[in-house]
Amino acid sequence: MTERGFGALTMFENRLRKLKKEREKWAKRESVECYRIYSEDIPQVSCILDRYPRGFVLYDKSSLRFQAEEGHDERFDRIASIVRDVFQIPEDQLFLKRRKKQKGLDQYDKLSIEGNFEWVKESDLEFRINLSDYLDTGLFLDHRTTRDWIRKASKGKSILNLFSYTGAFSVYAASGGAQKTKSIDLSKTYCEWALKNLEHNGFKSANHQIVNADILQWVEEETKNPNRERYDLIFLDPPTFSNSKKMFEEWDVQTKHRNLLLLLLTKFLTDDGEIWFSTNFRKFKMEVADEEWNQRGFQCTNRTKESIPKDFRDEKIHQLFLIQPEPKD
Repeated sequence: MTERGFGALTMFENRLRKLKKEREKWAKRESVECYRIYSEDIPQVSCILDRYPRGFVLYDKSSLRFQAEEGHDERFDRIASIVRDVFQIPEDQLFLKRRKKQKGLDQYDKLSIEGNFEWVKESDLEFRINLSDYLDTGLFLDHRTTRDWIRKASKGKSILNLFSYTGAFSVYAASGGAQKTKSIDLSKTYCEWALKNLEHNGFKSANHQIVNADILQWVEEETKNPNRERYDLIFLDPPTFSNSKKMFEEWDVQTKHRNLLLLLLTKFLTDDGEIWFSTNFRKFKMEVADEEWNQRGFQCTNRTKESIPKDFRDEKIHQLFLIQPEPKD
């Protein structure tokens, strides 16, 4: 490793010790169990570190080209060693996630089969996570604030959660007094996970439905149904891209979001309902102009900045839009 490389790791260690104190104090004050500690703060140390009650997850975020260079694995192992030293944890409490190109449903593929499932608290709810077996743990920490907003907006409403992942937003909606929720996801694994999350939190009833389906195909088929339901609140957080063979058609959030949002607005939303749309595509541009929303009696507000939790320094971790009826005079 070069002298410059060692210098960056020394900076990383110093930064990590400072963040440890800051984040632990903040988490205790806010009663937060799962949170982000480090997020590429030092450009030469491109990784992310998240903390959970029983372990830490370290993601290698360096470029694929850089990962192919000689000595990269050794350097990442050194970063992991620094993390274990700073937090005084044994090797089996730090889970390493090395980056690879994601295609289709790769994000659903298991990385290992260790079965490290546990329940963690967020607010007054509990969610099932897995630190070792998947690329993601089962709970997107950057949407902690958004989930709370959905809970506050859900009382007495019917909720449609598309690309629902492990159903955390449905659990929050149910806890906020939603009349009913419907969660739809392509992955059978995540649908079963969502069911466990709902039932564990006391929401086991026919009012909280889970559908294992391709969202685009489901939407198209439902559009033809004259008796289809309309929903008071629709939440969707789709992947950036997917070309899975299980899908009705290829999905690209930049090129496909316009048609999907307008279809949901006109065919699935109640007259005074609202759509919450999130994406983690860093270059995303909303392609429905303000005038188009206005013509339909709606307005689109970018709520990204206020939706990013205090433990996230990355202002592009996601984008969040709220589409709701224009205020009446």
